[in-house]
Amino acid sequence: MKHLLSQYAGLKREIYILFFGKLVTAMGSFVWPMLTFFLTTKLGLSDGTSTLLIATASVLSFPAALLGGKLADRFSRKKIIIVFDFLTIGFYLLAAILPLTIGTAVILFMAGLFQTIESPAYDALNADYSTSKQRATAYSLSYLGFNLGYVVGASVAGILFERFVRLAFCLNGVAVLISTVLIIFFVHPQNAISQDARELQTHYSEYEQPVDEKVSVLTVLRQRPVLIYMLLLGCFASMPANLVGILLPLQLKDAMGEAGAAVYGYLNSLNGFVVIVFTPIFTVLLRRFTEIPKTILGLVLFVAGIGFFSVNTATAVLFAGMFVFTLGEVITVLGSNPYSSRRIPASHRGRVGGISSVVHSVFSSLTQYLISFMLIWTSSDYRLIWIVFILCGAVCAVAYAFLYGPDKRTFPKLYER
Repeated sequence: MKHLLSQYAGLKREIYILFFGKLVTAMGSFVWPMLTFFLTTKLGLSDGTSTLLIATASVLSFPAALLGGKLADRFSRKKIIIVFDFLTIGFYLLAAILPLTIGTAVILFMAGLFQTIESPAYDALNADYSTSKQRATAYSLSYLGFNLGYVVGASVAGILFERFVRLAFCLNGVAVLISTVLIIFFVHPQNAISQDARELQTHYSEYEQPVDEKVSVLTVLRQRPVLIYMLLLGCFASMPANLVGILLPLQLKDAMGEAGAAVYGYLNSLNGFVVIVFTPIFTVLLRRFTEIPKTILGLVLFVAGIGFFSVNTATAVLFAGMFVFTLGEVITVLGSNPYSSRRIPASHRGRVGGISSVVHSVFSSLTQYLISFMLIWTSSDYRLIWIVFILCGAVCAVAYAFLYGPDKRTFPKLYER
């Protein structure tokens, strides 16, 4: 255990602050897992209609992600987070005060939109305060922090949803406020590695060295075409994961009614608990593997977990599926999150992150639209939809294997032991 925890020692103080910020924010993130339940049970919308609304909201957020990436490379990343956090807090509190109508869903969407804008800045800060060799550990710690908070948040969601949904909105705003205060007082831009040219040469790989800010992000990507293929493939690979957040609550609602919200909350708590326990373990066990093999292994476990969900809604089967699914999630994050940051110039992280966020959002929305149409066409045949996305995940795992060679040839120094 001591060895597992010691791997997180020696990072810059700001990385630990960002960890606590993620943890506290995640404690209030329980609104989002319950959005499907909110639209269908509180507002009385059908499965297909609620999914279409969620997909449309995702489409409208595309410009926000691009804007966030542009802002992250042009202005203080810390200030960007602070400004949009306060906007987010205001909208969550507004949702807690106003009557529960479709307008509440719009307010929640606006809060999520502001968090989308700040997301590239948040991700870039983790890279700014860590060396190339520390990158996987820094992202691992951030991911761990999110899930530590999520364990509490998901359970609270299930408890509050049925009778105290307004309190849930209010607590979400308070959690974001605490996170913002931590960043205001303890994250100092002058401590970032990117501020010191000597540190850049010492701690960043040659693929991360900054280039002229005037060089377009498309030029940077064209010089590294394998990044484009990985980005697109990552979007297809994320479709099965996007399915779980939509189809599983609908399946539980159909089988259990409003009581399914509590079960879904417990499943999300299991998800967070498994992440907490296994993230440090897999960070150590898989440290000798490069990003693509980790991503393949994670995706295989993803698909296996979804296979459990497609069987039935027996509690034991659902929890077994969530356990396997989450193991896949942990390994995938350890592989995919550090991938781009170790292969693009530090000067273009925000913009690449913004583009990546937009492309992922496009595929997420396509997934949501596809699910909504399939629900309508198949009269909510959940098992058939699970099977279609299981096949999608299996194909993506094979495709990742084909990109291993091109990635190794493009970035050979990242493969040196």
